[in-house]
Amino acid sequence: MDDRATHVLFLTYHLPLDHEPGAFRPWMEARLLARAGFRVTVVTSGVQYMTGEDIRPGPGWCTEEWRDGIRILRTWGPGRHRRSMKRRIWNYLTYSLLAGLASLCRVSRIDRVFAGTDPIFLMPVVFLVSCLKGAGLVLDERDLYPETAIALGVMREGLLYRLLFRMQQSFRKKAIGILAATPGIREKLRQYGFGEKVGLLYNADVFLDYGPGISTPAASLKQQTRKKFLVGYAGGLGKANDIWTLLRADNHLGDLFDLGIIIIGDGENLAVYKEYCQKHKLENVYFLGSRPRSIARKLLKEMDICIQSLPHHPHFSNTLTSKIFDYQGLGKATIFCGRGDTVRLLEASGGGLTVPPGDDAALAEAIRGLLANAKLRQKMGAAGRRWFQQHIGAEAACSIMKKVLGADEDSRG
Repeated sequence: MDDRATHVLFLTYHLPLDHEPGAFRPWMEARLLARAGFRVTVVTSGVQYMTGEDIRPGPGWCTEEWRDGIRILRTWGPGRHRRSMKRRIWNYLTYSLLAGLASLCRVSRIDRVFAGTDPIFLMPVVFLVSCLKGAGLVLDERDLYPETAIALGVMREGLLYRLLFRMQQSFRKKAIGILAATPGIREKLRQYGFGEKVGLLYNADVFLDYGPGISTPAASLKQQTRKKFLVGYAGGLGKANDIWTLLRADNHLGDLFDLGIIIIGDGENLAVYKEYCQKHKLENVYFLGSRPRSIARKLLKEMDICIQSLPHHPHFSNTLTSKIFDYQGLGKATIFCGRGDTVRLLEASGGGLTVPPGDDAALAEAIRGLLANAKLRQKMGAAGRRWFQQHIGAEAACSIMKKVLGADEDSRG
């Protein structure tokens, strides 16, 4: 690695690698930065955010490892953080403080601080590090905080919300660049007055076609369930995804004896969902738990239909989840329950259809209609795949990263 290259310090609470479950965006961004010619150091939590397990390669409050030419520092944190909200907050606070310490003590000269904006406790630390290191600050707005907390019902509009919002606005003003994950987030940031510094990098894995083994379908899943048709969901089982609508829709599909509902993922609501299925005798619902990304994509390859359902709140109109891009890239016909950015994407790609948020009867009708029309499913899957190939690519993503981080200005200087 050229020591003269622009050195980017990347602070991200979670960094699931290819063999781990969880969101791919942070690891994709780290690889894009390296591919774009930056020298990259990542500071992340040593606790796997999906499983709660300690994944540090050794003892100590901060460990070091190298992957694909990228230096990764993992900080200690309390495990099993999903057991309670208090434990989760303690986990977030621990990471934020130790990430700041690692950035100051374990990282030499840097030119840019690139940081995910969650958890919100991290932001003052990120700003402090950028000031002490004399490095330009770039924010990765994967979601809008604290607005999302209001939409999920974990915070009320009041003094604390106003203080956190003003804090985020002040950091956005100080940033030299902002990366938005969806068109809706980009538009909101433009409304806030930051249009000139905002770039858009979709939550789409530009390395999807190069992942290990995803081209081979998991042919055994239908044999294991003894179901002819599979409807699948892959993602978190928390408040940000509306699994209830899918489970209620299954109540309307009891006459489809060859139908299986496959749910891949984990989260704080898993036990409640299982209890609901037992109570309502939904014996065709299979909870597979968290799976490494490559395995989850193998499982999705066998689905006849893939589902995404978001909560019925205006805030989620700005949401465009990574799983939608996975569904499209894998050539799966998609049904979306919600409004906004995802609806517009599916209209543009032709890769699926939409129903109103929270409408389980409409979702059931859409599932029933697609299962009865194999040609339409295949047509949607092929259209989604074509759209993905035409619009998602590593070179274009590298250009976006370089522009937002001001790499052109560095080269001119």
